[in-house]
Amino acid sequence: MGLDDIATILSGFSTVVIAILTVFLWRENRLLRKAGSEPNLVAYFEPHPDGTGGLNISIANVGTGPARNVYFQFLGESDHFSRYNLILDCTTKRGPITLIPQGEKISILFAIGFQLFNPKDSDAKEPMPPFNVRLEWTSLNGADAKCEDYLLDVKPYADLPGLVNKPYLLKIVDSIDGLGKKVGNLNLDVRNLSNLIEANSLENRAVKKVKGNNESI
Repeated sequence: MGLDDIATILSGFSTVVIAILTVFLWRENRLLRKAGSEPNLVAYFEPHPDGTGGLNISIANVGTGPARNVYFQFLGESDHFSRYNLILDCTTKRGPITLIPQGEKISILFAIGFQLFNPKDSDAKEPMPPFNVRLEWTSLNGADAKCEDYLLDVKPYADLPGLVNKPYLLKIVDSIDGLGKKVGNLNLDVRNLSNLIEANSLENRAVKKVKGNNESI
């Protein structure tokens, strides 16, 4: 075998190696492009930012691309939801939400925190049972449909101030309502007293009162 033959073989082998590397690089670039535009949604509890004792359900896009056509629904026993005073209706599937961009989220007010520990049919403090939130979404081009279930549990929030107990703003509102009722009752008492007029004379040993006009004050 001469040098020319060896050179030809090496050249052919190099061509094959270069072709293999080209296919490998093309495949890796394709996977990187796909990974760079793949959304990933998660659901979790989040205290209301205003500090009012509310508890939100947040749906966040922690992936590397925008999520399109987002649906979410609650999975669990209907009795578990109906036993508590929830602000959000958990009986229907919601969506489609057009788009959740990368790194963004939507927050939905779920309930006032302390109500999740006070069933409507019981005086005992009993936390709401855990439940699942199912999320469905696609990538921006409408392909790669995904579905994930996330378990949510209110028990870890039991010791956080303002969630189990009524927040201070609601306590103030209750106090003002109670004060308003007392003032209303006092107004009636004062109105009745204002209709009484003293008609004493110097000779009277006891206080003499007569009823006056019933006009409201």
